[in-house]
Amino acid sequence: MTKKYIRLIYLTLIAALVFPVMVLWIAESFSPNVDNELMMIFLLAIFVGLFSARYTINWLIIILTTIAAGFLLLGYVVMPASEKLALIIVFPIEATLLSILRHHILEWRIISARKKMSKAMLLTII
Repeated sequence: MTKKYIRLIYLTLIAALVFPVMVLWIAESFSPNVDNELMMIFLLAIFVGLFSARYTINWLIIILTTIAAGFLLLGYVVMPASEKLALIIVFPIEATLLSILRHHILEWRIISARKKMSKAMLLTII
Protein backbone atom coordinates (compact mmCIF):
# COMPACT_ATOMS: atom_id res chain seq x y z
CA MET A 1 0.00 0.00 0.00
CA THR A 2 1.28 3.40 -0.91
CA LYS A 3 1.22 6.49 1.25
CA LYS A 4 -1.22 8.12 -1.17
CA TYR A 5 -3.65 5.22 -0.72
CA ILE A 6 -3.40 5.40 3.06
CA ARG A 7 -3.93 9.18 2.99
CA LEU A 8 -7.10 8.70 0.95
CA ILE A 9 -8.39 6.25 3.54
CA TYR A 10 -7.67 8.71 6.35
CA LEU A 11 -9.36 11.47 4.35
CA THR A 12 -12.41 9.24 3.95
CA LEU A 13 -12.43 8.57 7.68
CA ILE A 14 -12.28 12.28 8.46
CA ALA A 15 -15.02 13.01 5.92
CA ALA A 16 -17.24 10.27 7.40
CA LEU A 17 -16.85 11.86 10.84
CA VAL A 18 -17.06 15.52 9.84
CA PHE A 19 -19.95 15.29 7.33
CA PRO A 20 -22.65 14.43 9.91
CA VAL A 21 -21.40 17.13 12.25
CA MET A 22 -21.51 19.76 9.50
CA VAL A 23 -24.96 18.72 8.30
CA LEU A 24 -26.41 18.69 11.81
CA TRP A 25 -24.80 22.04 12.55
CA ILE A 26 -26.44 23.49 9.44
CA ALA A 27 -29.70 21.71 10.36
CA GLU A 28 -30.02 23.74 13.57
CA SER A 29 -31.82 26.37 11.51
CA PHE A 30 -34.26 23.77 10.12
CA SER A 31 -37.51 22.80 11.79
CA PRO A 32 -37.28 20.20 14.59
CA ASN A 33 -39.03 17.58 12.45
CA VAL A 34 -36.42 17.85 9.70
CA ASP A 35 -33.63 17.74 12.29
CA ASN A 36 -35.06 14.50 13.74
CA GLU A 37 -35.46 13.03 10.26
CA LEU A 38 -31.83 13.83 9.47
CA MET A 39 -30.73 12.03 12.63
CA MET A 40 -32.76 8.97 11.68
CA ILE A 41 -31.37 9.02 8.14
CA PHE A 42 -27.83 9.21 9.54
CA LEU A 43 -28.52 6.21 11.78
CA LEU A 44 -29.87 4.28 8.80
CA ALA A 45 -26.84 5.26 6.69
CA ILE A 46 -24.43 4.17 9.44
CA PHE A 47 -26.18 0.82 9.84
CA VAL A 48 -26.38 0.18 6.10
CA GLY A 49 -22.85 1.42 5.38
CA LEU A 50 -21.22 -0.73 8.03
CA PHE A 51 -23.25 -3.92 7.86
CA SER A 52 -24.48 -4.40 4.28
CA ALA A 53 -22.82 -5.82 1.21
CA ARG A 54 -21.44 -3.39 -1.36
CA TYR A 55 -23.96 -4.29 -4.06
CA THR A 56 -26.83 -3.96 -1.60
CA ILE A 57 -25.58 -0.53 -0.61
CA ASN A 58 -25.38 0.58 -4.24
CA TRP A 59 -28.92 -0.54 -4.96
CA LEU A 60 -30.27 1.00 -1.77
CA ILE A 61 -28.62 4.30 -2.63
CA ILE A 62 -30.10 4.29 -6.13
CA ILE A 63 -33.59 3.24 -5.08
CA LEU A 64 -33.91 5.33 -1.93
CA THR A 65 -32.51 8.46 -3.54
CA THR A 66 -34.94 8.08 -6.45
CA ILE A 67 -37.89 7.61 -4.11
CA ALA A 68 -36.83 10.53 -1.91
CA ALA A 69 -36.38 12.82 -4.91
CA GLY A 70 -39.73 11.72 -6.27
CA PHE A 71 -41.59 12.45 -3.06
CA LEU A 72 -39.78 15.63 -2.09
CA LEU A 73 -39.23 17.29 -5.45
CA LEU A 74 -42.14 16.08 -7.55
CA GLY A 75 -44.75 15.74 -4.83
CA TYR A 76 -46.53 18.53 -3.00
CA VAL A 77 -44.29 18.98 0.03
CA VAL A 78 -44.11 22.47 1.46
CA MET A 79 -40.64 23.00 2.85
CA PRO A 80 -37.59 25.02 1.84
CA ALA A 81 -35.36 23.67 -0.89
CA SER A 82 -32.34 23.50 1.44
CA GLU A 83 -34.19 21.10 3.75
CA LYS A 84 -35.26 18.93 0.81
CA LEU A 85 -31.72 18.83 -0.54
CA ALA A 86 -30.30 17.87 2.87
CA LEU A 87 -32.84 15.06 3.23
CA ILE A 88 -32.00 13.72 -0.23
CA ILE A 89 -28.19 13.79 -0.11
CA VAL A 90 -27.46 12.69 3.47
CA PHE A 91 -28.06 8.95 3.02
CA PRO A 92 -26.04 8.37 -0.18
CA ILE A 93 -23.00 10.32 0.97
CA GLU A 94 -22.72 8.85 4.47
CA ALA A 95 -23.49 5.27 3.39
CA THR A 96 -20.88 5.49 0.62
CA LEU A 97 -18.19 6.88 2.91
CA LEU A 98 -18.79 4.20 5.53
CA SER A 99 -18.89 1.47 2.91
CA ILE A 100 -15.52 2.56 1.57
CA LEU A 101 -14.07 2.62 5.07
CA ARG A 102 -15.44 -0.79 5.96
CA HIS A 103 -14.10 -2.29 2.74
CA HIS A 104 -10.58 -0.94 3.21
CA ILE A 105 -10.37 -1.62 6.95
CA LEU A 106 -11.43 -5.23 6.41
CA GLU A 107 -8.88 -5.46 3.60
CA TRP A 108 -6.18 -4.22 5.99
CA ARG A 109 -7.22 -6.82 8.58
CA ILE A 110 -7.04 -9.58 5.99
CA ILE A 111 -3.62 -8.42 4.78
CA SER A 112 -2.24 -8.16 8.31
CA ALA A 113 -3.63 -11.61 9.17
CA ARG A 114 -1.95 -13.04 6.07
CA LYS A 115 1.35 -11.41 7.03
CA LYS A 116 1.14 -12.87 10.54
CA MET A 117 0.26 -16.27 9.13
CA SER A 118 3.10 -16.19 6.64
CA LYS A 119 5.57 -15.19 9.37
CA ALA A 120 4.31 -17.98 11.60
CA MET A 121 4.60 -20.50 8.79
CA LEU A 122 8.10 -19.27 7.99
CA LEU A 123 9.13 -19.67 11.62
CA THR A 124 7.73 -23.20 11.77
CA ILE A 125 9.63 -24.15 8.62
CA ILE A 126 12.91 -22.83 10.03
